[in-house]
Amino acid sequence: MPGHPDWFLLNPRGLHWSEVQAQDIVLVDADGKVLAGNHAVEPTALFIHAAVHRVAGKACVLHTHMPYATALTLTAARALDTTLSQNAMRFHGRTAVDAHYNGLALDIGEGERIARAMQDADVVFLGTHGVIVCGQQVAHAFDDMYYLERACMAQVLAHSTGRRLLPVAPELAARVAVQTLGERMQSDLFFESLRRLLR
Repeated sequence: MPGHPDWFLLNPRGLHWSEVQAQDIVLVDADGKVLAGNHAVEPTALFIHAAVHRVAGKACVLHTHMPYATALTLTAARALDTTLSQNAMRFHGRTAVDAHYNGLALDIGEGERIARAMQDADVVFLGTHGVIVCGQQVAHAFDDMYYLERACMAQVLAHSTGRRLLPVAPELAARVAVQTLGERMQSDLFFESLRRLLR
């Protein structure tokens, strides 16, 4: 969190996403102590987020069990093929895989193990679990999370046809990644549109 690297925000435990208001977000420190907010936080969220913020140095950490991304964590590759679709190519060179599933992250050691598996990646596929998507701004991390699930959906659907898939050359995927991330105005505009819908 700007101004204090050991503090971060978590969503509250026990509320449906449609109920969550700005005042429900909980401010915690690296030890899990609630500094502001009236709700408890879920332990695995605390251990994973605290470690990724601290160890991997990520500003915004989104951890989800999105269906298509999670489906790919169940495969032998454990991840998205970033040479298959245009949406996938935006993640070329930006992903890591933590293939070792060790149960629920109920201690700081497991959170730190996951964080170390990220290395310098913005996205980590957690085997048998889900994904973590990070960014320097909420808008960018959310936009990446949105398009990551779309890319994973396209790959799962393509595999379901039973036909041979045709990836592009890694050099082309790398070029598309650079093109996509060359400016993030669309990410900012997309996030602003979502904020307007919430009003």
